[in-house]
Amino acid sequence: MTDQPGIEDGIPVTFTVPITEPFARAAAQFLKGIRELVTNGFPEGVGGPESPFRRDAAAFDALPEPTREARRSMQGMIFEIVQLAWANALDHIRALEQDLVMQPPPVWSPLTLSRVVMENCLFLHYLIEPGVPVTKRLARCAGLWRTDIDHMEKTARAFGQEQEAQIAETRAYVEQALADVGAVERTNAGGKLIGYEVEGERAALDINITQAAQALPSYLPAPYRILSGATHGRPWMIGRARELARESDESLVGEAATAMTAVMAVIGSLETALAAWGDYFGLDLSETLEKLDDRRRAFFIEAVILTYGEAQ
Repeated sequence: MTDQPGIEDGIPVTFTVPITEPFARAAAQFLKGIRELVTNGFPEGVGGPESPFRRDAAAFDALPEPTREARRSMQGMIFEIVQLAWANALDHIRALEQDLVMQPPPVWSPLTLSRVVMENCLFLHYLIEPGVPVTKRLARCAGLWRTDIDHMEKTARAFGQEQEAQIAETRAYVEQALADVGAVERTNAGGKLIGYEVEGERAALDINITQAAQALPSYLPAPYRILSGATHGRPWMIGRARELARESDESLVGEAATAMTAVMAVIGSLETALAAWGDYFGLDLSETLEKLDDRRRAFFIEAVILTYGEAQ
């Protein structure tokens, strides 16, 4: 869980105690505050000609048709996807705010909600990662687009031939669009599609979240694995909630450590997404990032006081 340096009297700050109402309210209020901060913390528009976004667009202008228009279209798609991912992340933060204050206190649901926030922020980072060549960015988007079509096909089979026919038309459109972009299929020795390549830059069919999580701040220890253990109901993870339950009438009891992990995972994910957004679009988000870091530190101190205040 979230272990931090000990407080002054030597009590280790592991937060392995039940969630109290004051602690839950403070955590929920903190999340509300940072959600509002990052919602309103963006300058309007995008940056100048030296931003990667503008440079990518300029590179497309020198290309012949249909490649030029296809790559412009895919850049627009990337812009729409990251906006969608960001909105979905904020929606789940809002849900987490309510989840933390419910009674009895939540057990593992905070980690499930924060995992969605993390995935969306890492998805955003994957597509607009600073320093990545534009051709790799296109290859990444190609893989994600093709993977989504595969998921849509599998879902359509449950709804009948009409749905399958519609998705077949969509697949044909996507395959042509990827060809126009210049995305070349990559296959393994068995002929199975494993990703795409654009002008020598390769990408897998889908994002590897565990690998992508390396972009998160160092104060988050193994964040994605912990959150996934709770989300997928793995016994090694969820069995922990029985320990505190032995002293109560509940079958499972949530602990403050779980809530702290969820909160810190959320703020670390937001930091990662904001940094990528600012760098790619050429925006100065330093003030927002500084405020975010200041609030994280202040909340941790408040959480320690609320959890261990009586013991000091």
